[in-house]
Amino acid sequence: MLTGGEDGVRQLATSAGSQLTLDAFLRVQDEEPVPAFLHSALCAMSLPTKRPKDETAPIVREDGKYALAINPRPVLQNVDGKSVMRSLGVPYGAYPRVALIYLLSQAVMKQSRDVYLGRNFTEWMRRLGYQTVSYGPRGTANLMREQVDRLLACEWQIRWDGTEAGDNAFAVRDVKISNEYAGSLDKNGSFAREIRMSEAFYSHLIEHAVPLNEVAIRELKGTPTALDLYTYLAYRLPRIATDKGQVISWDQLAKHLGNEADSKRFRQTVRETMQIVSAVYPNANVDLSGRKVVLHPSPAPLERKLVGPHLRLVGAATPEPAPRSSVKPRREANPTATKAGEPLLAFPAGSLAYGAREAQFRQIGLSKGHPWSVDDMAAAFRKGCPDINRSRSDTEWLRVWEAFVVAYADRRANRNDD
Repeated sequence: MLTGGEDGVRQLATSAGSQLTLDAFLRVQDEEPVPAFLHSALCAMSLPTKRPKDETAPIVREDGKYALAINPRPVLQNVDGKSVMRSLGVPYGAYPRVALIYLLSQAVMKQSRDVYLGRNFTEWMRRLGYQTVSYGPRGTANLMREQVDRLLACEWQIRWDGTEAGDNAFAVRDVKISNEYAGSLDKNGSFAREIRMSEAFYSHLIEHAVPLNEVAIRELKGTPTALDLYTYLAYRLPRIATDKGQVISWDQLAKHLGNEADSKRFRQTVRETMQIVSAVYPNANVDLSGRKVVLHPSPAPLERKLVGPHLRLVGAATPEPAPRSSVKPRREANPTATKAGEPLLAFPAGSLAYGAREAQFRQIGLSKGHPWSVDDMAAAFRKGCPDINRSRSDTEWLRVWEAFVVAYADRRANRNDD
């Protein structure tokens, strides 16, 4: 505030937030989508985001036609040389969500109840996207191990009324993900390299698996609300049949996401989280700006195939200039208003190969993005830039565009080197 004034502070905050989101968007767009899967009921109803006050009490989630119960059953453990039955508690946070998606994805893709984890826990953690694996009481490895043990010791009950398009009513009672699981360590203390999924859960999973993008999961793996919002939208949006969309309350969304924060804080968290979710799922058409949540029909996040040198959406409508943001852009009182003497304009539409105004953007693309196509970069920018519908001065557009082009070229070059 002392050196740049209010405009300087706003510009710095916008720059910092946009760059993080752009980086996530680039990483997802630069990699070919990798299939991942989650049971539809677990997309609609989530685990707790934080440690419950009573960890041993069953968790029940219900919203009319959906119901999910997670019951932490006691397991046999050795405590001070004696065998005792002890409840590990319910799973919570980001770790069990990431592990659950991995386990179910492997079962679906390999069409097998036997899921291989890895030669050791470090290798498995890296398979999950954790490049830095630490040990010790609060190390990532031990935190993950604790949550996986909780996850696989629980019994699950699922009720589904099946009123959605393409979904049949069903109920799953008192099943475990793995009946034979006895902990992440074998009797001799070594890592359990493989688990066998219970037949009941596996057969039901095959019928009700929702496709996700593993690349997006890696970007969101540190935040349980981001994972929940992504998986919920990946299940829900492609199933909306009406162009008018569907309206749900914020309280309903909180039940789906397993978040027990107060209403005002929950809304703020979801609106902030949607920025990163929009970056990894740019076709998600959601309006979180009002008193109700409006869900619009959208393509699934994995509806892609390789067409020539580029990945393009399959069966999607013609893309608009930008992904729809979770938060409506702030409306300018006067669209022709000026800031620092410059008009506030939209990002150039169409090809950057022609036009006087386009020349500035074209020059940055040619000099900073060589040898990549300027128009290909512009198309990616329009598709993934947060708040691209917002009017900005050309000075601001050029700054954001240059940061995008540099990051785009670097990532493409590194990908080719690999």
